[in-house]
Order: sequence, then C-alpha cells, then structure tokens
Amino acid sequence: MVGKNEAGKSAVLRGLSKLNPSDGEKYDGLREYPRRHYSDRFSEEATVATARFMLDENDLIALTAITPLLADIEYVEVGRRYDNVCLVEFSPATGNDYPNGTKAKTVINSALNDFKESFAPDGHGDDFAPLKVELSQVLSTLAQQIPTQGNVRGDLITTMYEAVTARVTEQWHREALDGLLKALRPLHEESQQRSKLAGARGWVVSNMPQFIYFDHYDVLDSAVHIPTFLTQIQQDPHAPRVRTTRALFRHVDLDPQRLHDLNAGLASDTADARRRIDERAIRTSSASQAMTEKFAAWWLQRRHKFRYDLDGDYFRVWVSDDLDPSEIELNQRSQGMQYFFSFFLVFLVEAAENHENSILLLDEPGNSLHGTAQAKIIEFLRNVTDENQVIYSTHSPFMVDGDHLEEIRPVYEDKTTGSTKVSDDVWPKDKDALFPLQAALGYQLAQSLFISRHQVLVEGITDFWILKAMDEALNANGRTVLDPRVIITPGGGAGRVVPLASMLVGHEVEVAALLDGDEPGRKEGRKLERILGYANRVLFVGDHTHDGNTAGEVEDLFPDDYFVDAVKAAYGNKDLRFNADEKALPNIVDRLEALFERKNLGVFEKWKVARELADAIMKDPTGVPSETLDSFEAIAAALNKITESI
Repeated sequence: MVGKNEAGKSAVLRGLSKLNPSDGEKYDGLREYPRRHYSDRFSEEATVATARFMLDENDLIALTAITPLLADIEYVEVGRRYDNVCLVEFSPATGNDYPNGTKAKTVINSALNDFKESFAPDGHGDDFAPLKVELSQVLSTLAQQIPTQGNVRGDLITTMYEAVTARVTEQWHREALDGLLKALRPLHEESQQRSKLAGARGWVVSNMPQFIYFDHYDVLDSAVHIPTFLTQIQQDPHAPRVRTTRALFRHVDLDPQRLHDLNAGLASDTADARRRIDERAIRTSSASQAMTEKFAAWWLQRRHKFRYDLDGDYFRVWVSDDLDPSEIELNQRSQGMQYFFSFFLVFLVEAAENHENSILLLDEPGNSLHGTAQAKIIEFLRNVTDENQVIYSTHSPFMVDGDHLEEIRPVYEDKTTGSTKVSDDVWPKDKDALFPLQAALGYQLAQSLFISRHQVLVEGITDFWILKAMDEALNANGRTVLDPRVIITPGGGAGRVVPLASMLVGHEVEVAALLDGDEPGRKEGRKLERILGYANRVLFVGDHTHDGNTAGEVEDLFPDDYFVDAVKAAYGNKDLRFNADEKALPNIVDRLEALFERKNLGVFEKWKVARELADAIMKDPTGVPSETLDSFEAIAAALNKITESI
C-alpha cells in the first residue's frame, strides 16, 4: 500500500489486523470509530473489517465433512464487529441455518391432506383409524407453528419427523405412513445439515489466519544481561525489545537459560567448570559463524562478521566488516545496519517458527535504511511469502517493486468524503498518492542507463528526438550514421549533465557529450571535461553550424525556413516574420521566443516544435537540407571517433 503521510495506511493495516490479531488486541470503538460520526452513528454492532479468504483443498474437505451443504463453496468472508462478534458468509450463499418456512409449510400441509384422505392397508382398518386421527391432530398442531414467511425452527421439523417415525413399529405402519415420511425426511435431513452451518462458521473463525501486525521494529541491544532478560521474558514476553532478543537466541539456536546455567560455578578450577567454559565458547562461536553466513546473503552494503561473546552474565554482539576488521559493538554500527539486523531476526524467526501461514502486516518497514537496503527488504519479504502473505505500507519509492506494479495499491484520501480509499485496479488522480510510484518508475528507468557501455549525453529530450530522427535521415541519404553501440541519453538540462555523467562514470560507463554552444553549455562542458579526464570527449553543437554560429543549439543546424515550417505545424500558420531586433539574435529559439512575446502568442515551447520537426524528418528524410545533413554527419563522425578510441 503506497500513499503519503496521513493517507490512512496505518489505520487500514491496524483495522485489518484486529480481525484476528496475534496480540489479542480488540477493537475499541471509543478510540477508533470516526469521531465526526461517533455521537450519531456508533454502534457496538457495527462491522469494522471484513476479509475474503480463498479456500484450498484441505479447507473444503474440512468444511464438507461438517456439512455437505458447503461442498461447492469458493470463498468465505469473515467480518468482526466492535463487540467482537464475528460474522461469516459463505459464497455461493448457503442460505439460513433453518429450512425455508414457506416451502416447508407447503410440503407438510400437502402431505397432511393426502394422509387424511388415505386408506388403511388391507386387514388393518381398525388399527389405522385411531392412528390416523391421533397423528393428524399432532402434526396439524405442530404445522400451525410453522411461519408462512421466514424460516422454520429445526427442532420443530425434528419433532414432526420423530412423531411419525415413533409410530412405525410394524411393517404396515411404514406403508401407511410412507407419504408423510417422504415429505418430512428431506426436510429433517436439510434441517440437520443447516444446524451444522453454525459449527462450520465456528470452524472458519478458529482456522482463519492470524494477522501479525508490526509497526515498531526495536533494535537489538549490544549487551544483553541474561538474568534480566530471563526475568523480562516472564514479565512481558511481547515487549518489542524482548521480542527482538528472543529472536536472536532462537535464530542461532542458543538457549539463554542454558547459557545462564553454564555461567554458574565457573569461578572454581574444576573439570566441570572447564567443560562449561568450553561449551559456552563452542556454542557462541558456532552461532557467530551461522549468523555471519546467513546475514551476508541479505545485507550487501558491506561484508560483516559477527562475534558473539559471553562476558560473565552479559551476552555481547561484536561486528566487524571487510573494510575495517576492528570489532565494534552492534549499537555503534550505522542505524540502518542495526535496524536491518533486528528486522532480519524478527521476521526470519517469527514468520518461519511462530506464525506459519499467517498474514504479516508491516507498517513502514525499512524507513531508516538506505535506498539499496530498502530494495533488499523487498527481496527479503518475497522469501517470507513462501510461508506468509505480506501486506506492507510505504511512501518510499525504493520500497516499490517496479517489476511488480500490479501488486501496488495506492492509498489516498477521498476529497469529498474525507475517507481513506485503497485503489484496487485504477490508480487515483492524486499526485501526492502517486508520487512514490512516479519516483519508483523513474528509478527503474534510471537503472537502464547503466546497461550500455557507450553513452552520449545531450542536454534535453528535444535534442534526443532530433538526433534520433536525423540519424535515420543520414542513413536514408547514404551518409555516415552514429555507431549503433552508442546510446543517446538526455540529461534534463545543461546543469544536470555533469551530475549524470558523474553517476555513469561511477558505474564504469564510457561517457561522451554533445552540448549547446552557448555559454551555459560550454561552461558545463568544461566541468565535464574535468570529470571525464579527456577534453576531446565533449562536443559542442556551435562548432558544427553551417553559418558559423558558435553559440548555436541543435535547432540552429537547420535553415530558418525549414525550422519555421515546423513551428507553423505546431502553432498554426501564423505570421512569423522577425523584426530587426529579433534578427540580430544568433539562435533561432531565442528569435522565436522574442517574436512570440512581441505578438502576444503565448510562451514558445520548443518541445512542441521538436516533435513536429522529428516527424517531418522521418516522413521525408530525403527532403532534409544538405547543409543540415553535413552538420549532423560531422557530429556523428566525431562521436564515432570518440567511441573507437575508448
């Protein structure tokens, strides 16, 4: 669940967790019901949360064993009210716990009428007459209690059925009462099965997964005083810090009580004392190695080595790494490392041992971690889902798995009702709610930058469009084209090219650049040359213009009339004649911006023109002016030469 702060993510998770909470915490209407509606709407019988559970084969076998009425069930919905009463609904619906009264009354009255008009079996007339009168009277009296609408009580059907079966003591009774038995037997059997639906609902409540809610991830102490810890286990076993420490001992198969017992009597110089010391050392050493190996698979920032040490009654955790072999107490390591270590322990232990097949609800996991470590949390949780379904909330783009956007559920506040909404299949038009997704997508796209070894940075997306279109035009005209190994990457402005280049160089990508010939472009180019260490890897468009405009931009490589045709295609066939002041400006984009301002045509946006220009080039590549082809061919040749030299 992705959303901004105060969107309601925590409320959704906590509300869901109390449907079947592992910590036993119940709903509190006084504190949790919406305050603005509490005085006029609150009721203890209000349903707080409802969850739909799909059923596996074992579930269906268990439910069908209770009653065959549930043989075709696809899923079950469980809700819980503020008074802690659970509501269970099966789908397809099974109906009420009792037979339908209208149907039952019709069937029974029809059978009674037939019985009253029936004849005695041969040779039993004298015996049948009083039986007929008595039984008709009993059944008619009972039938009057059946409602014409609603449902009939199961015990009433049972009483009627048993009134008939109790009188079947001889063979001729069965023949004489056959009509009543055929009418009442199905109703009795249905009543018996429907009476078991309550037991089936009870089975569902008892067997639905627990919800394990985490919103506080306590960091482990570097020095655990074992006697105090053993007392804390007895007094408050669910305290966050106790929980984390218990996970530590369980994960490496250390029994704190055993360690405490081994510490007793070590002051004496006896064979038993020496054996106890050896056992303590062996156990802690083995556990240290186990944790080092397990943790290395998850924490990739550095390679850490753990050493567990028993110092009297204290259990200590020392940590070193591959960059610094000095051992440091756990609580002196980075906050992110401490967090992940504790997080790793709690979830790996509790998900696998205590809460198998439960649902983990995690509120903002990984907030204190670096972005790459947060991404590792996602991988960790995917392994957890082998045994446990996981729902977590975040507003961090690094906690959004770009490869599985179908799993994302944006959380936002409905502006008309003020209620929290969780979008299922349609993402909301809420910029704040979608920002983490936007950032995550941007991050995914950024990762693709590091795939190609040879990249040419340009200032903006319009340069990218035009260069790609002109590369096709060069090919169509039999000219030299850009080496296919080279990827053109827009930097989003001259000021962003240098940071982007630094990042690419840090990932061992070979970088060149094509920048505008104006002062901002040449200034950034000089910075870039220092970063790259080579002056000849930065080209300037102004050095390749056909009219000698050294301050030229990519748009200045086209004749004015050719470029103005693209402007007219983008903005309509307007009068675009320049005055003397505008003609004095060296760059075509500057001239058009001044013209648009003078004629009140609005803001000139060159991206609109670049799109039309690229389309025109692709539509008629042979129609591109020869001087423009010459300029772009020279640029392609220069960039190819740089690529060949790398």
